[in-house]
Amino acid sequence: MTIERYESGKRLSQVLVNAGTVFVSGQIPADLTQDISGQTRQVLAQVDRLLALAGTDKSRILFANIWLRHGSDFDAMNAVWEAWVTPGHAPSRATIGSPLVGPDSLLIEIALQATA
Repeated sequence: MTIERYESGKRLSQVLVNAGTVFVSGQIPADLTQDISGQTRQVLAQVDRLLALAGTDKSRILFANIWLRHGSDFDAMNAVWEAWVTPGHAPSRATIGSPLVGPDSLLIEIALQATA
């Protein structure tokens, strides 16, 4: 069975497909000047792009891990997430408050698995 890797570097592949499962590595926003809503929209747009590279889309997400620097951002992040999720296809999910690795202005990271 072949493992497909997309946007690979020395450290990681942004997307990996194996046995019909798509793994998207932790995605962070590029513009850290935005608030949690803006950063969440950026990350979800990146997720859409990476899922498309693997031949799938957000309606096929199985599980998502979301890390937030501030628990107080939970409601604002969820508002963006809920507008983005395909109706009737909400995945399983965990959201964790975490001191993210990076500048203090980095507010969110998302990693997930989907079906191909």
